[in-house]
Amino acid sequence: MRTHRGFITFPVSSALLALLVLTLLIALPGCSQRQRGPAPLPEATIGVAAFTQPTAMADLLAGYIPEDQQKVSEETFADLDRTFGDILRGETKRVYSFAATKPSLSTQAGGRTGGRPQALAYWVEVGRKAEVDFLLVPRVVDLRERKGSDMGVTESASIMMDVFLIDVRGGTLVMRSNYDEKQMGLANNLLEMGKFVGRKGKWLSALDLAKEGMRKAIKEFGL
Repeated sequence: MRTHRGFITFPVSSALLALLVLTLLIALPGCSQRQRGPAPLPEATIGVAAFTQPTAMADLLAGYIPEDQQKVSEETFADLDRTFGDILRGETKRVYSFAATKPSLSTQAGGRTGGRPQALAYWVEVGRKAEVDFLLVPRVVDLRERKGSDMGVTESASIMMDVFLIDVRGGTLVMRSNYDEKQMGLANNLLEMGKFVGRKGKWLSALDLAKEGMRKAIKEFGL
């Protein structure tokens, strides 16, 4: 530590100094290009599949399945479907066609050993039968409910989920929005300060975490 004309200064590493300078440059107007948001999805008919859980590699459009995967209950699926529908209807200005029933993954095109191209072909066919241009495919890979309450837990909630956007007419996977989150206490990671404040210092349920993942997908897809 050094003193200079009554001021106390602390030694700063060159790396930290460079980071501070870069932060200031980014903050100054005109020094960096303004970031653009995602391109809005064109006007089209959009279908929304019910939430499903991939349990084998052939079910996957992307990602992986954890060895200790927890089976999601039908009650939880119903909560996820209802919540996603409410958010889409309430927070976007589009009209959606929601799946009336959950598709049977056991009838995937090419069988369960066919791999990801067959999984994509399956969901494209689901979209074609629904007669939509694009299909949102929400998937929950793993979900762990908190043990405790919003004021304190012995184990925090976590979720691994994906939302895929499929171009039905083109037969292609347009985009994947991945959300893999386990809530951490502020004492465990000070970098979580933004999330801690946004969550009002509470321990969220798995469904609350899923809502964050749903809104992330909506933003990324430009819905």
